[in-house]
Amino acid sequence: MPARRVNSQYYQDGSAARQIVPDDIPRRKTNTTKRKNVSSKNYKRAQQVQRRKNASMVAFILCGFTMSVIITYRFGLINEKNLEVQNLEKELEIVSSQAATAQIEVDQNTDLNSIEAYAKQQLGMQKADSSQTVYIDTSQELNKVQVNQEVSIIEKIINYIKGIFL
Repeated sequence: MPARRVNSQYYQDGSAARQIVPDDIPRRKTNTTKRKNVSSKNYKRAQQVQRRKNASMVAFILCGFTMSVIITYRFGLINEKNLEVQNLEKELEIVSSQAATAQIEVDQNTDLNSIEAYAKQQLGMQKADSSQTVYIDTSQELNKVQVNQEVSIIEKIINYIKGIFL
């Protein structure tokens, strides 16, 4: 004997799928907007709470958006400054190489042998003979040089007038 079925109305023998009859479908309770008898004061309070939740959510989203914009802006500024630093470093390398080149030229041009060769060949100069050398005795006290004293304009005019009459 086959096992006893508890819900025999839902099962059928054979290979065919069971026929669904509208009475067989269990009905779910629909969620209708049933308001409990809530006083208008409590209802307004619930609406205010919901508005505050919505406002805080909007404020949170705006805060997040603002922070992301600020971070993006700062990232852009940092990249711009890094690019400026790299350009200045390249410019510094160029100027340093130019300074090194100029220093090498100065060292080459201040070589005494090359200066002497230039003076002899290009300018036709020669070393001084013993007859051209003049020695100065610095052991004796030299004559003191008189310092010109500044004369004011009034004194110049008086001296000019004196010069006319004398």
